[in-house]
Amino acid sequence: MRRRMSALTVSAVLAGGLLLAAAPAQAAPVEAAPAAAARGSISVNIPELQAQAAKLRQQAQRLRSQGHFREANVVDARAAAIEAQIRRYLDCERSLHC
Repeated sequence: MRRRMSALTVSAVLAGGLLLAAAPAQAAPVEAAPAAAARGSISVNIPELQAQAAKLRQQAQRLRSQGHFREANVVDARAAAIEAQIRRYLDCERSLHC
């Protein structure tokens, strides 16, 4: 049980870290958006993030095939967090209210 809790804790921390990384961009007031656009735009390499998530999914599958299910779940959680962040980036790109 102790290992399961630590794996869940690690997953939560990783997911939270990705959310905190996006927080400053979301916390900016709407009035600051034109000023930010004048300074330049922020770019995110979506294909690179997708490749990273795919690599983590493969690693999780390899761990599962070796019988390391708990470790595979942690790696899967990291991949899911990256995929969720990609979805948020793409949703934000489609919206004017980010």
